[in-house]
Amino acid sequence: MLFRRLLAVAGTAAAFAALYAVAAPAASGAVGIGALRICSGCAATGGDLSTYRYVVLNSWDFARIPALKAANPNLRVLLYKNASFTVDDVQPDDPFLPGGVNYWSADPSWFLLDTNGARVNSSGFPRAWMMDVGSAGYQDAWLGNVLADVHAHGWDGVLLDDVNESMTWHLGGRTLARYPTRADWYAAMRSFLARVGPGLTAQGVLAVPNINYDCWEACWQDYLQFVSGAMREWWTKSGTGSSGHYSDAGWDWANGFLRLTQQAGKFLLPVVYAPKSDVRSQRYARASFLLDWDGGASALVFEPTDPEAQDPYSSEWTLEIGSPLGARYRVGIAWRRQFGGGAVLVNPSSTNAQTVSLGATYLLPDGTAVTSVTLQPATGLVLRSAAPPPPPPPPPPPPPLPPPPPPPPPPPPPPPPPPPPKKKKPRPRSLSVFASLLKGVPSFFQPTSRNFRPRLH
Repeated sequence: MLFRRLLAVAGTAAAFAALYAVAAPAASGAVGIGALRICSGCAATGGDLSTYRYVVLNSWDFARIPALKAANPNLRVLLYKNASFTVDDVQPDDPFLPGGVNYWSADPSWFLLDTNGARVNSSGFPRAWMMDVGSAGYQDAWLGNVLADVHAHGWDGVLLDDVNESMTWHLGGRTLARYPTRADWYAAMRSFLARVGPGLTAQGVLAVPNINYDCWEACWQDYLQFVSGAMREWWTKSGTGSSGHYSDAGWDWANGFLRLTQQAGKFLLPVVYAPKSDVRSQRYARASFLLDWDGGASALVFEPTDPEAQDPYSSEWTLEIGSPLGARYRVGIAWRRQFGGGAVLVNPSSTNAQTVSLGATYLLPDGTAVTSVTLQPATGLVLRSAAPPPPPPPPPPPPPLPPPPPPPPPPPPPPPPPPPPKKKKPRPRSLSVFASLLKGVPSFFQPTSRNFRPRLH
């Protein structure tokens, strides 16, 4: 029922869509935060919308998409479309609608009647008319029109507002002739989701219904099976002021829908309403969200209420401290969870304060260094580590390779070739004559090789 404040503020089709908008899986923008920018003038006064992971805009804000995607390619821009209503303050040929069908061209059989035979408008938004979500004709027309808008203008997904298990708030005491009981409406809405959800996701389009608060665990899981994720309003507190914070078992029950959604492999966009100066509500919402966040695509949305058409950004509800290092655990009556860059603390008690010894030095949001903190009832705190965590040690060097074996000794040189045989020289004639003269001389005087060695003088 996001659209309720839109009409109250603007009184036009733009007002119909303005009540809620979302921002959320980013790499360039912040992880785990989103922005609702569907109220009158919200897109123009929303600040730097590229800083979020998801942002929800009205159909007529499509021209902003290219610049947003250029600044943050990981931003997911969702198109606001009401599932259950059409409004009569649009032109017959208006292509930019807050719903899925144009009031003036809708099949008359799609308008629901009360038991008196009159068409049924919302008790809070008189120009919004209730449609037959159980009609196959309405479902197909809604899906076809919305997909045409998505593909024409580059939307990443659709926020389907008023996906309600009960229409009690809108009926204001009237009874629908076609769906007289709560169970009847539940079945009709389920058939709408079963047709439209897969119809969107099959086209690569995110389907994100805003499911009313009366849809509890069984209903929630039943609806969730058909879609990409879901939005849930009134996260951690009721109302739009600075009071109404959930506590004790009620706080944990509300947080349980984040756990249920993530366990189903989907993402949740929980929305908190409070004045922009309400730091307590921002801290309580952020800490509660981080306590059960799985580090994935879910994203918290804080929507200011004084007025809504202002920049919602504040470091108090957007502070990032890295990825969770483990599950939450008890610290007295409080809860604690460690992150790579800090710690999260929540005291959900409605009556008692809790002092927590931190075991190390952390920084408060204002930069003050502390080693312990005291949490008042129904408060939360996100703490940054006093120093950035040291970088991981380098991997150990690989073991040294064994030295190579010594080279084999060179082979011995080959033996020198034998000297060539000496040729016998012919004896000179004179020697021969001399030898002949020695005939008869004892042999030891003869110049043989054994006993004759010429000497040099």
